[in-house]
Amino acid sequence: MPLAVQFGIRVRELRQATGMSQEAFAFHTGIARSYMSRLERGKAEPRFAMLETLANALGVKPSQLLEPPMTFEAPAKAKKRPKTSVLVPFDKSGHCFNPTLRQKMSGEFAVGGKSARKKFKHFEDALEYLRTMKPAQWPRPNGRGGEGVVTAVDWKPLPDEFSTS
Repeated sequence: MPLAVQFGIRVRELRQATGMSQEAFAFHTGIARSYMSRLERGKAEPRFAMLETLANALGVKPSQLLEPPMTFEAPAKAKKRPKTSVLVPFDKSGHCFNPTLRQKMSGEFAVGGKSARKKFKHFEDALEYLRTMKPAQWPRPNGRGGEGVVTAVDWKPLPDEFSTS
């Protein structure tokens, strides 16, 4: 198995041990989710600075990223799995309203624009309210530590990485 693939599997194992989704971890580290995906699939080879960033975010020594993965399986090929029946709104950048958007301080899900914001304790309740909005809007963290309000352009099934089941 190529070293880049082994490295990717190891990073994925360590990330999953944190309990973070790939998108949440990428946001936490300031790495583009698409790049994080390529790293975990062995399709990208990081520079030394990236090794240090990943190690710090995972709470491990950089050398631990280079240890053999616990599982020596190649990353799973895309499998035909039934689509989830939960439809969620997607903004124009391709991000969706998902369970990782729970606000840290209140533990609630916020929906709506800044002047008409509502908060819900449960993801499903927030999603139900979004379905009534025309257009659906919700706050989403930006890369600078703040947040912006995004607007739905489409409704699609919730991606597996955010599955609530």
